[in-house]
Amino acid sequence: MPSAKKTDGTPGRAKKSATPRAAGVKRPAKRVASPKPRATIPTVAPAAAAPRVSEEAPARESEAPGSHPAGGRTITIVQFASGIACPVRQKRVLRSLGLRHPHHAVVRPDNPAVRGMVDAIPHLVRIVEGERGA
Repeated sequence: MPSAKKTDGTPGRAKKSATPRAAGVKRPAKRVASPKPRATIPTVAPAAAAPRVSEEAPARESEAPGSHPAGGRTITIVQFASGIACPVRQKRVLRSLGLRHPHHAVVRPDNPAVRGMVDAIPHLVRIVEGERGA
């Protein structure tokens, strides 16, 4: 079966119409970014406004960066199964607990929020009794 003629009169494939959408279908409106207001930076008088802190502040040995305060009970949570085939909600709970891979252990405060997260994924994590936690 011969194909339709082009609009210029030569045989071959028919040209597509200029509008690829069906009649009556509107294109979505383009989003225009609203201009952000410029933040004004308050000016501070040099050195006289802020008190100077001595360069040699005593180091705290009880608190390491990223650790929890010394007070209060803590629990050690160990991930023992992979979260690869789990629903997204359970993967988010793993990440919010700070667990990245099987056999990874983290120390978290023993509070109802953390206990609830552990109870949401009991098939993936365990609470370990040991010298650091519980």
